[in-house]
Amino acid sequence: MRVSVLSALVLFMISLNGYAEDAFECVEVGKGERSQSIFNICDVEVEVLWCHNQKASGYGRGLCGYQERYYQKQAVLQPGEQKQNYFSLPFNSTLYIAACKGGHYSTRQVGMEGGYLCD
Repeated sequence: MRVSVLSALVLFMISLNGYAEDAFECVEVGKGERSQSIFNICDVEVEVLWCHNQKASGYGRGLCGYQERYYQKQAVLQPGEQKQNYFSLPFNSTLYIAACKGGHYSTRQVGMEGGYLCD
């Protein structure tokens, strides 16, 4: 029983850490001229990791799970900044996003199912 309580406490502390820095709500997905777009709607710098499910030729490097990594693309967006890219944010695909407040290396992938932690 003691191990279970300790494990639960550790998981709770990890979730608090992730929750405190999580910025998923800061990322808005929209339509750009040639691709989908991601837009930082918050007043803080946000690191965004993402991938998509477009399997057509030319889009493989952004495909979720490609080469043993779930998230394939990364950008640090300043407040109000928008990113578009024909290949990494393609139309006719679903985007899977992880986002944390902070600059480079503030977002860490966990596993191959879309999990992430904020450092």
